[in-house]
Amino acid sequence: MTHPETTPYDDDRRAYTREALARLVLSQAAYGLTGSAGELVITRHDAFCGPGGRVSEAAELVASAEWTLVRAVVYERERGSSWEEIAGYLGVGADEAAERFGPELARWAGAFEVPYRLDETGRKRIPQLPTAAYDPDTACRRLDLWAHLRTTIRDRHAVSADLRMTTPEDGDVTAAEVPDPETESDEMTGWIWRPHLRSFLELLAGYNGMWFDETDWETVSLGLETTDDETPDAWYSYPLNSALHSLNVRLANSPGGNEVSVALTGATSADLRLRIDTLMDAFAARPQPPSTVSRSPA
Repeated sequence: MTHPETTPYDDDRRAYTREALARLVLSQAAYGLTGSAGELVITRHDAFCGPGGRVSEAAELVASAEWTLVRAVVYERERGSSWEEIAGYLGVGADEAAERFGPELARWAGAFEVPYRLDETGRKRIPQLPTAAYDPDTACRRLDLWAHLRTTIRDRHAVSADLRMTTPEDGDVTAAEVPDPETESDEMTGWIWRPHLRSFLELLAGYNGMWFDETDWETVSLGLETTDDETPDAWYSYPLNSALHSLNVRLANSPGGNEVSVALTGATSADLRLRIDTLMDAFAARPQPPSTVSRSPA
């Protein structure tokens, strides 16, 4: 079987330095750690947990913390920290630290040289990079939304703001270009498969405490008929206003395709933005990895 040389994520990944990718993987690991720790806080289901069950969960938490430490070491090495500087925080010597974490650093470096391997059937290519480094744009979007829910300041890019990026022209390293939080637009954009558009709008209306019925769908369908997402003035606007939020949904057909471009404004709260982002991701119409590619767990 002939396998494609590239995937839709390769160009996106090349825009990030290895330091930035390592930092994203660390952020993803820390995110997973907080989720595991949060489960142990809750006592509601203790009666249904078998003997030793909470010890099992705590052991998994320790393993997750160890993985987070490994990712932190990889990041620190990518940013130029010496083994002496790293070892000082671990209470060991530099040689011992290098021996302990060297194999993972070798795997990390090797994944950039050979980014995929075939599975045991020889039919599927499995990415060797952790998921956050393999698909950094998606990782940034999701981690930014997660962080936005937990910060007290209006910062929609708490994770992606300071990542070090490369410029395609000359390879110079630059900081990620992030809008000023005070002036940044709240617009959210994406592409939805046309057959899924009604379900998308029904759920979106429900998030805003509204019904989306047959009459609403007929109105949207009629408004979409003459739209073209390549012509700014040819988009159709459909308001979803309630006592909760004033949302404006702009829609346009993609010429020659079966997808609809969506641009939504008015979702100012972090929890609503997270729900809408998840909804857009579920109904997304965008290039996907070839069927011969399967993602590895983070």
